Amino acid sequence: MRRAARARMGTVALTAAAVLLLPAPATAQPAPPDPGAPAVPAGIDMAAPAGVRQLDPAHAVMPPAALPPAAPVASGVSSMGFTPGARDATGAREVRGDQPLRLVAVTWTGPAPDSVEVRSTDAAGQWGTWTGLDPAGSEKDAPPEGAPQAGGTDPIWVGERTAVQVRALRAGAPVTDEVQVVRIDPGVGSNDRAIGALGSARGPAAPQYVSRSQWGADETKATWGPETTPTVRAVTIHHTSESNDYSPADSPAIVRAIFAYHTQKQGWGDIGYNALVDKYGTIFEGRAGGMDKAVVAAHAGGFNRETWGIAMMGNYMTEPPTPAALNSVAAIAAWKLGGLYRDPREQVQLTSAGGGTSRFPKGKSTTVPALFAHRDVGNTSCPGDAGYAQMDPLRDQVQRLITESASDVRTAWSAQRASLGEPTRVESPTSDGAGRVTTFEHGTVIWSPSTGAWPLTGAIAEHWRQAGAEGSALGYPTGAEHDVPGGRAQAFQHGALTWDRAANTVRDGV
Repeated sequence: MRRAARARMGTVALTAAAVLLLPAPATAQPAPPDPGAPAVPAGIDMAAPAGVRQLDPAHAVMPPAALPPAAPVASGVSSMGFTPGARDATGAREVRGDQPLRLVAVTWTGPAPDSVEVRSTDAAGQWGTWTGLDPAGSEKDAPPEGAPQAGGTDPIWVGERTAVQVRALRAGAPVTDEVQVVRIDPGVGSNDRAIGALGSARGPAAPQYVSRSQWGADETKATWGPETTPTVRAVTIHHTSESNDYSPADSPAIVRAIFAYHTQKQGWGDIGYNALVDKYGTIFEGRAGGMDKAVVAAHAGGFNRETWGIAMMGNYMTEPPTPAALNSVAAIAAWKLGGLYRDPREQVQLTSAGGGTSRFPKGKSTTVPALFAHRDVGNTSCPGDAGYAQMDPLRDQVQRLITESASDVRTAWSAQRASLGEPTRVESPTSDGAGRVTTFEHGTVIWSPSTGAWPLTGAIAEHWRQAGAEGSALGYPTGAEHDVPGGRAQAFQHGALTWDRAANTVRDGV
């Protein structure tokens, strides 16, 4: 999440799954264009691998990849001292290790630098180009008043390289001596090669994601339990800012390294993003708590609640995201937004909680599209200039996927949105697999092919749920709740329930 000239580095919060359409393989040939079809957004490959059906995102299932759980992978974060020696006029200092540095970040205690840049050696041992690092701040949107200032940058992947140079400036003067370099060792996971094969092959013919247990999350390090909000109102797009120079087999290590940095160094209790997508289109579960739930993460300081963060793994300031990555991001966003009955261009009002990288002070509201970029609310360049250029095409693709997903549940909810409130979980299969169901702030809408879609609310809905819902002797509702003398009633496949207003009880029958 870089911001070269636009942002000061200050105290910030970075927040860091899913049903998806598989990205197309690099060799796939697109079908002949349909003269009546909308134009395909630039950068997004609409072709699907042979044998893979284009899934309706609101009706798709979201299984993890067919991989065994990996043993939890031990990871470590260690500070590295600068190598003694001369420095140039910009105050650049060098760090060298006797083993690959893998993922590194720059941290500090006290006032934040205005800018931090890092460069590493190439395969020939020559220094590469300087890369600016965005700040990654605290998990909390607004830190306690008077808390000590401590911060760090987003981490950057340097892989097998063993040397980096760092330079930090404040008010134009070098302050590199006030920062330190930390190395994050992601360890080696038992599934790394298998996960790499998924990415390089663009995945088997099934929608999938790599679960936390599969990429080797050490859950003993995830010290904060999941927190949820009533609903997800918008999806935020990020990039993780590190190098694009990684192999498919490196991806799980990068995810583990980001997890280690966020938990062990930044103190966020878990990885910041809800989901991560590598450049090969492989999707990784991020923050714990359930991909279909409204889990609060740490991806957009000041705006972490009621938003859901998808991070593209890499640096997309000048290099655009790959079609494979964009396809998977579009599929996740369509599943999340479509399953919650939101459209990507729908304007939503969000209120800042303050702190973090927020561009808006606490209590200030702003309006953004339901699919927006981190820079729209934060002092950051995330998801990079080239990544940001893909936001409109991405919204077009997500809207197309959602439009294709006709949902009777959504139609029934739309008619009673005022009374049901907003969705709290994405539309999902019912427990018996015969229908579809979505929960809302004030009720449920459930559908089956034989009964149609009907809302359930209040005491009747609670009684039905406690009896076993659609798996109970009553089965699915066959009509809407309606007035009867003394109360309300609702019919089901195998009976009825009546709420007695005077006694405030529910009984079987009408």
